[in-house]
Amino acid sequence: MRTPTALILCALLLPSILNGARVNTPQERTTEPRGNIYQDFVSLKIKDVQKLIGRKMTVREKISFLMLKHLAKKKSPAATQGQTALGFGIAAVTMLILGLFIPYMIIGALIAGILAVVLGSVAKKQDPSDKKAYAATLLGWITLGGIALIIILAIAIISAWGWY
Repeated sequence: MRTPTALILCALLLPSILNGARVNTPQERTTEPRGNIYQDFVSLKIKDVQKLIGRKMTVREKISFLMLKHLAKKKSPAATQGQTALGFGIAAVTMLILGLFIPYMIIGALIAGILAVVLGSVAKKQDPSDKKAYAATLLGWITLGGIALIIILAIAIISAWGWY
């Protein structure tokens, strides 16, 4: 009778003993800073950084700073939003051209065109110098105009046939 009681007691106490020995690692939290912080950092020059830190930078530090600056330029949230909008714009025009041969692709072109216009406009508001956002908005409007033209032509052709 002693053995089962000891096993039950060990099974109940063992997790609480091991819990104290567990090492808690901090969870990694990454937050995206606002867009203007990226622009401020990207606009810094090596001389500005040297004034801020109060000493001359070594060659290794200069190279690291330039690499970090290049990475920050690529990771800018406005740039990624403009790139996403451009992807939708290109997809919209492609689906519009394919829609001339495959009828149901026009629906996808309509959705992608609307998304390109909306996302491109939002990205242009955040960064007015974003060329990708401008191109996405333009491609979206071209697609929507093409769809409207196709619908008008289809209505004109169907009405010209007559119903007799």
